[in-house]
Amino acid sequence: MTHEELIGNLRKLNLAAMAEGYIEASRAAEKARLTYEQYLAGLTAAEVAYKADQRVRRLIKEANLPLEKKLEGYDFAKRTGITPVEFKRLALGDFVREGSNVVFYGDFGVGKSHLAIALIHELVKKNIRCYFTSTHNLIEQMLEAKRNLTLLPLFKKLDRFDLLVCDELGYIAQSQDGADLFFQLISQRAERKSFLITTNLTYSQWDKVLVNPLNTKAAIERIVHKCETFNIMGPSHRAEEAKKRQAAKTNLTDKQL
Repeated sequence: MTHEELIGNLRKLNLAAMAEGYIEASRAAEKARLTYEQYLAGLTAAEVAYKADQRVRRLIKEANLPLEKKLEGYDFAKRTGITPVEFKRLALGDFVREGSNVVFYGDFGVGKSHLAIALIHELVKKNIRCYFTSTHNLIEQMLEAKRNLTLLPLFKKLDRFDLLVCDELGYIAQSQDGADLFFQLISQRAERKSFLITTNLTYSQWDKVLVNPLNTKAAIERIVHKCETFNIMGPSHRAEEAKKRQAAKTNLTDKQL
């Protein structure tokens, strides 16, 4: 079999990493006097790692993340309400497998969205399908789908995700129709699929957004039935960054003078 034929067969079998690296691996194996089994084990390990990396990349793209936020950029020392140990526990993904929910509650700028995005980066490594959206944009999608008579296909699409991250609940009040659709989505996923909600509203204030007190109460009951709530407190990272920029500008002006 020629080199080209072997490459062709490996690619037909969807073994791209093996096709790319088998020559270099064979030379290294010969030099290290590896057995055929050891050589094959190395090749297949490289293929498995490549496929895992491709899967993570695909799931990250599918997750619709608005920003690149990693856990390393979050300062737990300046926040209370959640610890690195608690975050790592969430990152194991057990709450998603159990159909439970998580709520990150806190004031503006404490890093709720940052934590949600960082958590998605960890969960996709466990092959958990996630989707990130602002609550307002999600409701707008549902309203448009209702107008276009495509609400059922949208619900089916959303149901494919193990975790639905609804960011910024409470930033924009919703219409009655929008709030009803959001309640419908919560009811549909209850105890089957998970939500992660970030909000600056206490549960008692959710009716400011969801309008109908009865639907709001029912939605909250479905969310908190199997839920862990983190009350995150600390300084606003945006305010801190603004202070740093102002300080740097002041120092530059002083030097120029």
